[in-house]
Amino acid sequence: MEDLTRFAAVEDLFHQSLDSAGLPLNSEVRKYDYVALLAEPTPGTVTVAESRSSRLRIADDPDHISSSGFAGLALVFHPDMRKDFDLNCEGLAEWQGKPTWLVRFRQRGDRPNRMHSYQVGSQIVPVDLKGAAWIAADTFQIQRIEADLVKPIPEIQLLGEHQAVEYGPIPFPRKNVTLWLPKQAEIYFKFRKHNYYRRHSFDHYMLFSVDTEEKRKAPSQP
Repeated sequence: MEDLTRFAAVEDLFHQSLDSAGLPLNSEVRKYDYVALLAEPTPGTVTVAESRSSRLRIADDPDHISSSGFAGLALVFHPDMRKDFDLNCEGLAEWQGKPTWLVRFRQRGDRPNRMHSYQVGSQIVPVDLKGAAWIAADTFQIQRIEADLVKPIPEIQLLGEHQAVEYGPIPFPRKNVTLWLPKQAEIYFKFRKHNYYRRHSFDHYMLFSVDTEEKRKAPSQP
């Protein structure tokens, strides 16, 4: 999880509004400078704070909807968060021709939801997730995570959502280090009687680091 505190990237957003048959009505693109920071606002609660600045000088998000948090979906398996979920390993599977462990997760009804929510105006509505993760059988790195709603949220007209995030190794030759980071995230959602599709792609990664140096000077004699 420390990898999430150490990178910046260029984020490409592809957005489509869909009709009832899933065909695109219109498409938009955005490009952002993106930074993700891991934070622990209270003991036992881990969050990913994301920062974006538009490269295209466009102020509004497509259809005035902002989507974030994909980098933090792997927090399902963080030691401080995983007790909020029922976890079940279904055995060996395969992803892109390589063996993986298939692990399913589901938000527990007797535990608080600290993973996913929608904000509509000043109202914040927790949204329970269920899904699956493909974890490399040899390195135990998360290859892919998919998640769906446990149930619709009619009070905010959220009838469906499916998201999928792919992770992979990103080398930083100058620092002689390779980090395991999100590469692409897709989301389909039915919200306020509209269907949407979004693809977030990350590239041009930069290692986010701070070097400090202390210089001392003796006080001058009076």
